[in-house]
Amino acid sequence: MSEKGKLAKSPPVGAMSNLTLATNDTLPPRPERERSQLQQFFSTFGGKSKSTEQNKEGKGNDLMVRRWGPPGSPRYEMVMRYWLATRMQQHWDYLRYQHPRDFKHYMEKGYMEPIPTSWVLSGNLARLYPDYSPWETRAEKRLYYLLNNGATPDGSKHPTLKPLKVAWHMQQIIARGNARNARQVHLDAEKLAAYWSPGDVFQSDKQIKSHNYSDQVPNVVYAARQAALHELAEGIQHGTDHLETMLLIDVSSSMTWNPHQGMTGPDGIRRYHDQPSNIRLVEHLVHRILQHMIPRAQKEHPGQYGIETVTFSSYGNAIGQLSSSRFQYDWASKVQLGGTTQIMRGWQVVKNTYFNHQNQLYGHGRLDPDFGWQATPGMPKLSLLVFLDGEANDMDEFELELLGETWAYVTIALVGMENCPHHHSHAVELERVARFNPHVGFYDVHGRVCERMVVEDLLSSMYPVDPPQYSEILKPEFDLPPEQLPKYSAY
Repeated sequence: MSEKGKLAKSPPVGAMSNLTLATNDTLPPRPERERSQLQQFFSTFGGKSKSTEQNKEGKGNDLMVRRWGPPGSPRYEMVMRYWLATRMQQHWDYLRYQHPRDFKHYMEKGYMEPIPTSWVLSGNLARLYPDYSPWETRAEKRLYYLLNNGATPDGSKHPTLKPLKVAWHMQQIIARGNARNARQVHLDAEKLAAYWSPGDVFQSDKQIKSHNYSDQVPNVVYAARQAALHELAEGIQHGTDHLETMLLIDVSSSMTWNPHQGMTGPDGIRRYHDQPSNIRLVEHLVHRILQHMIPRAQKEHPGQYGIETVTFSSYGNAIGQLSSSRFQYDWASKVQLGGTTQIMRGWQVVKNTYFNHQNQLYGHGRLDPDFGWQATPGMPKLSLLVFLDGEANDMDEFELELLGETWAYVTIALVGMENCPHHHSHAVELERVARFNPHVGFYDVHGRVCERMVVEDLLSSMYPVDPPQYSEILKPEFDLPPEQLPKYSAY
């Protein structure tokens, strides 16, 4: 190499001296220097990430405050209770921090709030989607979103739930109904010998040929439901909770169909059944149940002579108290049959009746201008018994509503036809509701029924404290005498 080259590649003497000084006296050893550079890099990166997280959280919080008011305001606290009740708090917080656009999207669609009263009255969530949509209604889409993204009552994992659409999945619907039907078993012979009654409605129906009781699918009370009832029982026993009771009864046209004349299902097949109509069975069950409910209500309210009752079909109707002493007159004069099946209309009347009573007499409840009545601390719980046949047009909306209502404990009795796949398909859906909502108990009743057994099951779900026992259930005076039974021959 030439001298010129050597000079070109050599630093000036002063520079070399400074470099040597810096290397020996200022710079740390190489491994420490690399470690310091990495720490600086990650510190910078982490700072930006933390800043981004804080920015996302700030946007989410701003959205919440603009829509529901500041934390501590009635609307904000109502929404937070709804998140807890639907077990969606973790999911909504995840979207708020990680996916603010999705958070805003579902907020604006109303998924994070109770169902507005105006939506119920207008049927907003019950409107049908086009045939090409995998969803039948908006309520169904929202319901499955909550079920698939919320925590389960017992903390377990489950496969993604997907609805079956009648237009697309008729064979699957029939298959799952038949599969459940295959789970039917004979009633326990020893218990049946004690519980059977000549007053069971099918015994007096002259069109019914068989006098054998129908096989039934065993009802399941899930562990989460048992835990919820146990917690309620403890509250009642310690005086921190109180229980009121009401009835909600389906009186739509489908309840009056005569099984002997045949019933055509969604699959187009006409099936014939040797049993009473659904409404006749419900009439008898309600008569028996009142014998047990009224004395329990009178312990708290001595002047009460019956049980507050709401019927529903195309609209909800508060018919006042049904009494046991003049039951046949009350039923004939107050219960009007016919119309379509819209359970949300009945549910809204139940809520308004119950909250108006609690608010006027005891000051409980708060009326939100958009979302209707909201429970307040110390308000008694409602134990509601529902009879229906599963044909409700807005059933998904009802299930969705119940997810967020922690003040109500609902027992659903699905009445239907023996060996009918459509009845059992409805039962599958209601079993799912009970599995995901510990405030809901579900019982399937179909065919020729041992009414005392059914009454015992339903009331054990309604009353976590002091349910009727064997000796009370079997009191013969709670039966209509056979000679006084109406001679049913139609619907």
